[in-house]
Amino acid sequence: METKRVPVKIEPKLALGLLGRAEFGRVAFVFNGSPTIRPLNHVVDDGRIIVFTRHTSAFAQAVMGEAGLRVAYQADEIDPHSRLGWSVLVSGTAANASDDRRAEQLGKKVQSWIDRPLDTVIAIDPLEVSGLRLTIGS
Repeated sequence: METKRVPVKIEPKLALGLLGRAEFGRVAFVFNGSPTIRPLNHVVDDGRIIVFTRHTSAFAQAVMGEAGLRVAYQADEIDPHSRLGWSVLVSGTAANASDDRRAEQLGKKVQSWIDRPLDTVIAIDPLEVSGLRLTIGS
């Protein structure tokens, strides 16, 4: 008999907690008129998603080019064998936080996979947080 997987909604506060445990996520935004998705390392700090990137990246350029840029940020943790786990989606606005007095501290918390100097801290303020956990159902 095949295992039945059932999606169960996750409360927003718990969803942000799960997002904080994820190694990386994906940000979706519009850049030069085209939908764009980029993988990013992040931390969750005081309810905001913080990423550290280069000022020349497409994401930083889009954020600097449009105040309050609307974005979606998604992360998940799904076991490839059992296909159980969770997925979190945040929609919100992104802003350059490099001038924030805590920006240097926040940027250092982000463990980037990129081996080059990063100089731009971007904060995503969630407007909506949703999540699903895939569990075994009956």
